[in-house]
Amino acid sequence: METIIELLKAIQFNMLQVSMAGLLIFSVGYLIGIKKVNKLTHEIYDLQKDVLDLNEELLFGVSTSETPVIGLKPDSLKQAKFAK
Repeated sequence: METIIELLKAIQFNMLQVSMAGLLIFSVGYLIGIKKVNKLTHEIYDLQKDVLDLNEELLFGVSTSETPVIGLKPDSLKQAKFAK
């Protein structure tokens, strides 16, 4: 702690200037962090929607997306039940 105080005295910064610079650096970092968190949250919600769509397609054989992920057809499921 003494070295920091000595360094500040050598550069001749007072406490007000140091606190203002620290507040500025903190606020810029905080805003960048908020932007990244919002982006990641949006990506997570998109991935959750994709997983729910895949589950619906697997369970019910209904494709809600424009390009089906797997080739299950309701007719083939009915034939598999009769074969048992």
